[in-house]
Amino acid sequence: MEGDSLYSIKWYKGKREFYRYTPKEPQSIKTFPVAGISVETTSSNDTQVVISQVDTNISGKFSCEVSADAPHFNTMLVSGDMQVVEIPDAKPFIDGIMTRYRPGDELKENCTSQFSKPAANLSWTVNDVLAPASQLIIYKLSRNDSNLESTILGIHFPITQQHFVRGKLKLKCTAKIHEIYQQTEERVIEEVRPKILATGTSNMNMYHSVYDGEQLTDPNVGMTHYK
Repeated sequence: MEGDSLYSIKWYKGKREFYRYTPKEPQSIKTFPVAGISVETTSSNDTQVVISQVDTNISGKFSCEVSADAPHFNTMLVSGDMQVVEIPDAKPFIDGIMTRYRPGDELKENCTSQFSKPAANLSWTVNDVLAPASQLIIYKLSRNDSNLESTILGIHFPITQQHFVRGKLKLKCTAKIHEIYQQTEERVIEEVRPKILATGTSNMNMYHSVYDGEQLTDPNVGMTHYK
């Protein structure tokens, strides 16, 4: 159609026309009622159409039809799917987690992303490594009265010594909707380290105490032995 004069541009939602641009007519812009679509005529022209107050219900197929003027009257139609997204008001949250674990404990936590459309895609990482599917628990989506969706993804695995890096284990949950929304929530778990039993003897007395990393002192003891 290159080189032809423009006759009209028409926009459709599904099969219903809602916008028309005809540059040679006195009223070059015309709109037609389609549920959920409100065109801003002052911002729309031959290259774009602007829709205000969009709602998730107008997601679907949109088409643009371009027609050339005489003598060829060629027409080209291009279509595409548009999805209107409502993102969550808050980032995802992790519940059921304790601040300290020891090797051998079972870790079982949930991550929740609330009130969006579509529901966010959730993922877990452990020490920045994506958790395998075998450790994940997938729950059914829920919807509120506004038809917004909430999703929960659980994680469950036995903690080993290798999970602790310098005494810490890092858990992260990420919520993502297409390429327009991504938020994360992170928790750092500390390792519960066993306390060391220490005994001390002297000519004057004998005592037993628990060594927690600080040197034991007693003015009545001449020598202290740790084991």
